[in-house]
Amino acid sequence: MPQGLTDAQRDEIKQLLLSRKAELNAQMQDNRANLAPSENTAGSVSQDELARLKNQTREVVNALTAMDAAELARIERALEQMADGTYGFCDECGCTIPFERLKIEPMTQHCVACKSAWESRQHQGR
Repeated sequence: MPQGLTDAQRDEIKQLLLSRKAELNAQMQDNRANLAPSENTAGSVSQDELARLKNQTREVVNALTAMDAAELARIERALEQMADGTYGFCDECGCTIPFERLKIEPMTQHCVACKSAWESRQHQGR
């Protein structure tokens, strides 16, 4: 099996993942709080307009939450792989993903070659 990350490299990336996880959780809370129609809005618009604003808010919050939840799932997967020793290896070919790539994209599951091949296949399918 290819050589993986050093303990120091794994710790550095784990801190990046945990920091991003905390940011996402805070962002999700902020999104829910900031997107709710304010008391001032409720007094200055009709009931129909307020209902429309609430529906739009719910849709935006749901979309943002779904995107954030998907990223959180990728973070959790990376942390689980760190725990079981499979982190840092390409899911497609099994080669070691370079530390510099993982620092830039710590949730990646593919080496550059496999990711490029996947993107090429996606582009051809359009």
